[in-house]
Amino acid sequence: MNNLFPKAFEHNDAEQKWYNVWLAHNIFDADSKSNKPPYSILMPPPNVTGILHFGHILNLTIQDLYIRSKRMQGYEVCWFPGTDHAGIATQSKVEAELRKEGISRYDLGRDKFIEKVWQWKNKYGNIILEQMRQLGISVDWNRVLFTMDDSASNAVKQAFIRLFEEGLIKKDFRIINWSPLSQTALSDEEVIYKEVPGHLYTLRYCYEEDTTKWLLLSTTRPETIFGDVAVAVNPNDSRYTALIGKRVRVPLTDRYIPIIADDYADPTFGTGCVKITPAHDPNDYEVSMRNLAKLGMESNLNFINFRTISKDAKLTGPLVNAEFIGLDRFDARKAILVKLQANQLVEKIDDYSHNVGYSERGGEQIEPYLSQQWFLTMKPFVSDALQAVKDGHIKFHPQHWVKTYEHWLTGIRDWCISRQLWWGHRIPVYYTEDGKFTAATNEDDARKKLNLPANASLTQDEDSLDTWFSSWLWPLTTMRWLVNGNENTPDMQKFLPTDLLVTAPDIIFFWVARMIIATQKFNNTIPFKDVYFTSTIRDGLGRKLSKSLGNSPDPLNIIAKYGADAVRFSMAFLAPLGQDVRMDVDVANQDIASMELGRNFANKVWNAGKFINMKQAENYATSNNDCTFTLSYADKWMLSKYNSTIQKITEYLNEYRVTEYAKLLYDFIWRDFCDWYVEILKVQLNQSTDNNYKQQLTKFATNIYENILKILHPLMPFITEELYHLIADRAENDSISTAVFPVPDGDAILPEIEEQFELVQSVVEEVRKLRASINVPSQKLPATISVPNENLLNTLNNVYSVIASLCKFSALNIAVNAEKPNGSTSTVFHQIAIHLSIADTIDIEQERNRLQKEIARLNGNIKSTEAKLNNEKFVSGASPEIVAKEREKLASMQESLTKVIENLNDINK
Repeated sequence: MNNLFPKAFEHNDAEQKWYNVWLAHNIFDADSKSNKPPYSILMPPPNVTGILHFGHILNLTIQDLYIRSKRMQGYEVCWFPGTDHAGIATQSKVEAELRKEGISRYDLGRDKFIEKVWQWKNKYGNIILEQMRQLGISVDWNRVLFTMDDSASNAVKQAFIRLFEEGLIKKDFRIINWSPLSQTALSDEEVIYKEVPGHLYTLRYCYEEDTTKWLLLSTTRPETIFGDVAVAVNPNDSRYTALIGKRVRVPLTDRYIPIIADDYADPTFGTGCVKITPAHDPNDYEVSMRNLAKLGMESNLNFINFRTISKDAKLTGPLVNAEFIGLDRFDARKAILVKLQANQLVEKIDDYSHNVGYSERGGEQIEPYLSQQWFLTMKPFVSDALQAVKDGHIKFHPQHWVKTYEHWLTGIRDWCISRQLWWGHRIPVYYTEDGKFTAATNEDDARKKLNLPANASLTQDEDSLDTWFSSWLWPLTTMRWLVNGNENTPDMQKFLPTDLLVTAPDIIFFWVARMIIATQKFNNTIPFKDVYFTSTIRDGLGRKLSKSLGNSPDPLNIIAKYGADAVRFSMAFLAPLGQDVRMDVDVANQDIASMELGRNFANKVWNAGKFINMKQAENYATSNNDCTFTLSYADKWMLSKYNSTIQKITEYLNEYRVTEYAKLLYDFIWRDFCDWYVEILKVQLNQSTDNNYKQQLTKFATNIYENILKILHPLMPFITEELYHLIADRAENDSISTAVFPVPDGDAILPEIEEQFELVQSVVEEVRKLRASINVPSQKLPATISVPNENLLNTLNNVYSVIASLCKFSALNIAVNAEKPNGSTSTVFHQIAIHLSIADTIDIEQERNRLQKEIARLNGNIKSTEAKLNNEKFVSGASPEIVAKEREKLASMQESLTKVIENLNDINK
């Protein structure tokens, strides 16, 4: 109890104060040796280049909600935090800084460049973690892991070596997705396909035996013709059967290529003939591999000779005509097309929309490129990964993502794990001068494996591993797997599998599926039991909030304006599982109006606490503790409603229905407790002269309120901690964070009373509506309530004084089938009639005139709106939303007119 209860909640001061208190008293720290049941969550590691965005806000809020609630429920809770080294993104950042100095990474050399990156990381890499603290997240900060820390790096290295030695990691020449901007290979999951308008070029390939005749074939990329090795036709296409084995001339060259038969050629697409370019198209690569003998080749190594586009996406190589060498691929397309047309080698050009791959990171069009890379064979892992989800050991929320997961796994391809980057985990493969190689921990280990002398010269592979190759080990590395050679660390024994992963659905392939595979492979268990896929946050136009679109305010500005609690509550309230969220954003003023919901709710909770505190001060000092206390009908209702709310909260949280949890709290606290019970409490306290009763009633209300703070705390930690200490004298380290989360008392849940009280609430609400309709909102009036039976009579009589007080009745008569008094106005609902006597209170003639004017006004507006809606030009020309609003407006006015006419009839009787 605090006699100096602040007028308003100052969130900025409270947030800093309580977060420091929580840290000082180690409330977030986890103990793997604890006897408590474990509960753990893996934080998706943000990139060290990242800054806080609203996707993080939602993701972290949900994680913290579960961490805090489970901590209060007696679990040994551990939330594992960390950051990702983000190979491409981080290297790009540092290279951009170097360009400002007029130098490149090649000027520095690998070692010096990596030193520069570490300097950048140490300066900027933890900014996002500091930003996260402002949200109030209860992370075990002693366990922060960076994916290139020594322990994580060693685990990555050992995982690679084991997979290499099992023959699952191999180096091969294949078509990969090449990023000309980042100058590195990309995995299939790092490519975004977009449908773009383009052209389909039908070209003439002249026959070797008669150059005055030609074969027509269609392509979207004429710039790749210099890399052609064949033309394929379908073996079942009778148009071309006789041509199989013959040769045609590659346009603009003196080179002839064979016509081969392959099922890949689609007789219904274009002319049914397709040019085969194995160094620049993944399908053409597969066709060529099936037809090596027909092409006069021994292996895919021969395809290297047909690379005609460089890593810079420029035309290159001895097969390319000199005039086109060095041209960018898109410029080359235009120049080659001009030359083809000049030589009458273009039959036609059609408009054609098709899917084109773009780099997720850089945004540029990727180039299919024949390159030697490291690949991890994925198919052996598919069965176990699928089974873990099918058997329900891992559950997805919402469940429809299971189909996406299964579709990706069943069609999985080998994973290209090498990247042409310097920043990252360098591939632990060492080469001898004569080309032998092995995967090893270091050079000495490599020499032993290769049976080489101690002074033998070795060279380490220049490439680094895909960033996701360290991320897929996150469930293991966060728990210090292989530190000191330990395969099953204390953290792993206690917290693995973790309980919940909260993540965005767009990385289900990059990360979720791969973590399942890696944890099964290296620890023979699953990484987590439940996966919660968050909503996508969009603006009012439906666009995803992003810095690049310029449609996202800085979350830190929003937190500063509304408070962390308000932002957390609003996000949870507005983001139902499996649905995208739209918010009205105002970037110019750094505002999101939706956050008012959370701020207003916080104010409501605060003001209720202020009232409770005031009643404590009034009643605690004027009584003794030795007295009996009998719950009133309203008290029993509140106790029942409180316990049934806890029961539903537990159900909603267990089922990951976070929005329902937030809405249930909102409705119970705002409507039931603040709007109803607090008002009833005032009536009960004001009508009693028994100080002992007042004290016990205040204690009862305080206990309910204190437990409300506990069930709200996981979502709104700062304001609940502040109020928890204001309504009782508590030591600083007596935190609500470690208080016991309330459990429902089934015996206190009385559905019949809850149902009856809904009727009481309806009576009061109907009276307030009736008062508003006759413009007498607060003046005390006599009333009669007519009910159809004794049961309803008893129900309303149980709270007679509450109804009379809340409805501002000067006198109240409740009876079965009571007659309507003269000079009264009425409303009827559920067979209950409420009659307000107004004859002696208002000027009847003045009220009659007012109502007649209101009827005239409404009739005029209704006529105008009906005319608009009957106008076919308006209905067909306006947007559906505008038409719908007009219809809603008409219905509302018609309803109002009915009520006003009823009131006029009442006073005319």
